[in-house]
Amino acid sequence: MKQKIAVLSDVHGNITALKSVLNDAEKNGAKEVWSIGDIAIGGSSTEECFQLLSEVNTTQYLMGNWETAFLSVISTQSVYLDNPSQVYFANLVQYDLEHFTSGRIQQIKDLPLTGQKTIEGIKFSLTHNLPTSNRGHELFAYKEQANFDELDIGSDMDVAIYGHTHTPLWRYTTEGQMILNPGSVGQPWYSRPSLMKDRDASYILLSLEDDKISDVDFRRVTYDIQTELNNANQLGFPYPSLYKELLT
Repeated sequence: MKQKIAVLSDVHGNITALKSVLNDAEKNGAKEVWSIGDIAIGGSSTEECFQLLSEVNTTQYLMGNWETAFLSVISTQSVYLDNPSQVYFANLVQYDLEHFTSGRIQQIKDLPLTGQKTIEGIKFSLTHNLPTSNRGHELFAYKEQANFDELDIGSDMDVAIYGHTHTPLWRYTTEGQMILNPGSVGQPWYSRPSLMKDRDASYILLSLEDDKISDVDFRRVTYDIQTELNNANQLGFPYPSLYKELLT
């Protein structure tokens, strides 16, 4: 029996993009969703994104680096006011805190760092970045092969899927295991300016049947960026001009 799974990462509170991706996945037969980190922070609708993912068959969540940073800020309650990046992030955290429903912080605290799935006999490892760390730059496309080999978590893995870089990728470990990155739903990124003109949301639609992967479909989904920006403005999201810059 064919199974289709939508694999997505780095939503960053962009509810308009997430709705479009989940609609596309449903239309194309996905019955399951894996969300591999960074639902939170960066956009105006983190709470709504968590709610929407709970309404579909999301069977895997992971702790992204921005969820980790969120928890660090609320636990230390310490910000260096002479550091603009820290002030920016603290304001985003405060915004999300004001919009979270009861139990959301605990859900974030309970998110795992890694996940494992076996579908049609194919063993998947799921991480946001490396198995031991959900932050860093080790797995950008230009990095050395040895870094990507670290995605093998010793579980006779066939496929490693990670997020974090916001850029789709397909390559292999030295041992021949498949490595996939779905890119970003909420804030796609490419190193070349000409490619950055494409701001569509991205995700992977996996198809499995008869004990094999029958298709790996890197999906690109257009969504109404102006609707997302209008929504952010109506909600009083901080730094609206920066948010526009991130999306356009």
